Amino acid sequence: MSKFFFEHDSLKQVAAISWLLLILLVVFFAFKTPPTIDSNIMALLPLSEQQPIVQKATTTITENFSKRLILVLSGNDEQQLHTEVEALANHLQQMPDIAEVEWKITPQDRDRAQQERYPYRFMLLDKYSREQLLSADFDALYHRALMQLYNPISVGKKALIEDPFGLSNAISTNQHQSAILVIDSLLKIKNLQQPSYLLLVTLAADPFLSTLQTNVLTMLDDRQSILTQLDIDLTMSGMLLHAAAGERQAKHEISTIGLSSLLAILLIMLWVFRQFKPLLLLLFPILIGCLSATAITILVFDRIHLVTLAFGAGLVGVSVDYALHFLCERHLSPAKTVLKKIMPGLILGLFSSVMAYAVQIVAPFPGLQQMAVFSVVGLSASWLTVVLWFPLLTNTFNARPLLATQTLDRLRQSFPRAEHSPLLLGALIIAVMFSLSILWSGNSVDDIRLLQTSPANLLAEDKKIQTALGGNNSAQFLLVSADDLEQCLQKEEQITKRLDTLQAEGILDGYQALSQALPSLNRQAENVKLVQQLYDQQLSAFYHHLKLSKNSVTTAQQHFKQSTSTLLSPDVWQQQYASKAWQNFIVPPTANTAATMIRFTGILNDKAKQALASLADDHVGILYIDRIDTISKLMSKYRIEGIDLVLKAYLCVWLILFFRYKSQVWRIILPPLLASIFTLSILMTLEQGVNLFHWLALILVLGIGLDMGIFLTETKESAYTWLAVSLSSLTSILAFGLLSLSDTPVLHHFGLTVLLGLIFVWLLAPMMRKVPT
Repeated sequence: MSKFFFEHDSLKQVAAISWLLLILLVVFFAFKTPPTIDSNIMALLPLSEQQPIVQKATTTITENFSKRLILVLSGNDEQQLHTEVEALANHLQQMPDIAEVEWKITPQDRDRAQQERYPYRFMLLDKYSREQLLSADFDALYHRALMQLYNPISVGKKALIEDPFGLSNAISTNQHQSAILVIDSLLKIKNLQQPSYLLLVTLAADPFLSTLQTNVLTMLDDRQSILTQLDIDLTMSGMLLHAAAGERQAKHEISTIGLSSLLAILLIMLWVFRQFKPLLLLLFPILIGCLSATAITILVFDRIHLVTLAFGAGLVGVSVDYALHFLCERHLSPAKTVLKKIMPGLILGLFSSVMAYAVQIVAPFPGLQQMAVFSVVGLSASWLTVVLWFPLLTNTFNARPLLATQTLDRLRQSFPRAEHSPLLLGALIIAVMFSLSILWSGNSVDDIRLLQTSPANLLAEDKKIQTALGGNNSAQFLLVSADDLEQCLQKEEQITKRLDTLQAEGILDGYQALSQALPSLNRQAENVKLVQQLYDQQLSAFYHHLKLSKNSVTTAQQHFKQSTSTLLSPDVWQQQYASKAWQNFIVPPTANTAATMIRFTGILNDKAKQALASLADDHVGILYIDRIDTISKLMSKYRIEGIDLVLKAYLCVWLILFFRYKSQVWRIILPPLLASIFTLSILMTLEQGVNLFHWLALILVLGIGLDMGIFLTETKESAYTWLAVSLSSLTSILAFGLLSLSDTPVLHHFGLTVLLGLIFVWLLAPMMRKVPT
């Protein structure tokens, strides 16, 4: 079959044209609608392996956090600020990319919330009132009620018969004790020097969508220009800003890394071949490989990550390998016979490289799976393009002697050979032992925070706003689960005393729990009994002091009994306007399980984390969730699996190549193996540890290193083959070396590992060859 294919030009032409048409068809289907480009670095990571309710809680808090955009307008002219806050809110509300803008609380809103709470004033006690009742300090509440009555500017007074001790007013006052004041219906931040007003924006979609980023940030940039002229500062905080910064960075790196590596490759090839036609021939399989890889990745994953594109730009140096071998052999043989000579090496080279890249597909990291598909498809498409098109395109190719061939070959011949150089062999053994000792005593780095970088100005604005607002910590929380929401509230109330103690000791800055806004039915019934004791102890004396009749006592007791006949159930509360601000504390229920979250303000130190973990261990149905720690532990687990993948890849390659090369297989395997050991030891020293992505990058070192060994062996170490593998290594070193300069940590880890690994492979490969005769 293969002989028939090699000897019939018409069949080769049909196959080549069919292949090109197939590529065009795939590209058409992939790009017929604008592709979704993902810039979320967290999308590269695996899904949590925790129980469903924990995953739901994490998803809930992540979505709420990611879709929230905080805007703060600051200036000295209060009236001007009021005008611009309203103008900005109106602009945002008109945008389809914005789901909601919270920027004012009208008197009608406050009245509505108070009217909803009023029927339950004896169940929803504020913290101070409940503490006084529990300690039987009824006199304190008696005197507070008198002060409220004699206060000329007091608000929210109810009839003395319905609420003689002003418990409803106390609840309303407690509800508004926060970092925000309501001034002329606007939300004014208390803890900033300049007058500052708040807008809370909720996005309608994922902040990592490019179109949403463009629309929202363009409008905000336009408004910021206007505000600057009015001496008003606009400060912003939100995932949208970090996502946009990450996308700009990734796009910049794609263009600089991809174009720089391509330009460097072109200059090198022009210097080596001294003709433009080889340059065009080399670009052809690269173009086909990149197009087909991008198209298939989009079709398989429905989107493509920017990191995948940037990583794919680095594969330019790898995909050019097959074309180089063809062109170098073409200088020795006619076009019709080149493929016959190099086909075994091409097949083994493709197979080993594809297998090395494909190992990443089984890794549970969506980002790595994308990179693996991109790499496998891109290399396979480049390989097929060389096999099908190059025999046709090089028929009239005027092969000229390559001056670089002899120069490189002389350099190769000067390399010492390990099997006949005891000094070199001893040096290698010492180097390996020294490297292994570094690896044995070194550290692993699994902290997920090392994988993300944001501009310093964005982090500074985030910190400023969160400090002023006393914002919630979204990374750590307590998850309270039970059969229904009522039981969750009861469990929250069981642990709030411990939390209050931790706050009093300065271990916690503060916390927010749903039970602070909605007490459990048991707590509400207990509050009713406490208020009844207050009535029994103080009501008669209070009315006597106010010179009210004894009938007023009876009437007030009747009103109390009527008002406490129905408790506030969770279902009724969730339909109220006042519950809106607390909905984010409720986890969407799973089958037969409800859950709530207790969230914390400020940054938790190790002592606070240990205290919360201990509290959770002491109570059934309470879990301490640390999202950063959970993902870091997951990365640690998969780093271990990544090591296992690398070892399995070496074992599989050794078994496959052993059947062809028998006792000489070590000459092919040993260079990438030693290069990997040396590279890891250097990375351990330079980067204070290695992580999962360093290990997975070693699979690329294995794939490229195998190509070098296989082709040198198949062509009996031809000078032109050494030129081809050297150029291939050089282009890969350039491509991945540029990746090592990336500010995206994943790409930096991959790039630096492959850069060092390939340098070592190129140096070690000649040392493992036979002594020249």
